[in-house]
Amino acid sequence: MARPLSEEKRQALLASAADLIATLGTGASTAKIAQAANVAEGTLFTYFPTKDELLNQLYVEIETDLAGVMTAPYPEDAGPRERIRHVWNRLIGWGLANPVWRKAIRQLKVSDRVAIESQRRCNAMFHDARAMVEQSLSGHADPERIAFYIDTVLFGLAEIAIEAIEASPENHEHFSQTGFDLFWKGTTA
Repeated sequence: MARPLSEEKRQALLASAADLIATLGTGASTAKIAQAANVAEGTLFTYFPTKDELLNQLYVEIETDLAGVMTAPYPEDAGPRERIRHVWNRLIGWGLANPVWRKAIRQLKVSDRVAIESQRRCNAMFHDARAMVEQSLSGHADPERIAFYIDTVLFGLAEIAIEAIEASPENHEHFSQTGFDLFWKGTTA
């Protein structure tokens, strides 16, 4: 009779994968991932039949965590700018609290090893938050550019702000406010 799988080992493998992918990219070997998790490489394949399955599971786990933060209720009585600022603050907070996951997801998002189905599943988790951001930007930003502002500018500026805050934590508020101001003012261009 087969032993039941340990959630603790599964989580150790995912944590090791995140650490190594954050620093080495998706080319990090399964041998290194297993070694970092203190398990045999064969054990890794008991939990994740292929490396692609491991990468996809990690991608979904990180995106699920981020979606939980981003889809929490927003103040309904706030104006568009304030609602976007809430999104910004949550994004910055999550990034600062999860530096390894932030770096790992950056690698995973550009990898061709993450399946389209995993991407679709994760995109669906952000549907309501994205709709709120799109609605908040309507009337403020060029409708033809809203997707670009969300997918590229918002996340790119947040990443820059997070890195600046990590380098100079005493300037947290300044960098956060400056990044947000750049985003908000830039969306009217």
